[in-house]
Amino acid sequence: MPIITTKEGLSINSEHVVQFTALRNGKTRFLLSTGGEQICESYSDVAELFIPVIPANPGFIAVFAERWEDGFFQYKHRSVIAWRLCPSGNYPIFEGYGDSNDEYAVIIDPAGGIYDGDGNVYATLEDWQKEYEAEANELAARSAKAA
Repeated sequence: MPIITTKEGLSINSEHVVQFTALRNGKTRFLLSTGGEQICESYSDVAELFIPVIPANPGFIAVFAERWEDGFFQYKHRSVIAWRLCPSGNYPIFEGYGDSNDEYAVIIDPAGGIYDGDGNVYATLEDWQKEYEAEANELAARSAKAA
């Protein structure tokens, strides 16, 4: 039950919102289950507060990959703790603090399956790493050649 915080100082329990409408002036009109309404400006995108989030089963791991300038590859693993159920697909939510670079490379499922966001499946993490590193090195070589 996310709380909607508004710039007017109100806190609206999202469980009581029956309907909301974005107005042209940047504010949002909330119809409440109590029969009342509030017109106010929220700090966050209101629609995102109504996207369902369900807990992830234990064992889902996201792998983040980074190629450094010296060609070294660093891999970080973060647990998937929940899934956002969006119309365009299910998206993982990770443990720890999020940042603007929350683009995972592959997910490891509890049974050991490896797959990426494009639906490609890999037999092992090492198979994926070989393909990922080859593509990243090729891309780096092309951009160095263009410069």
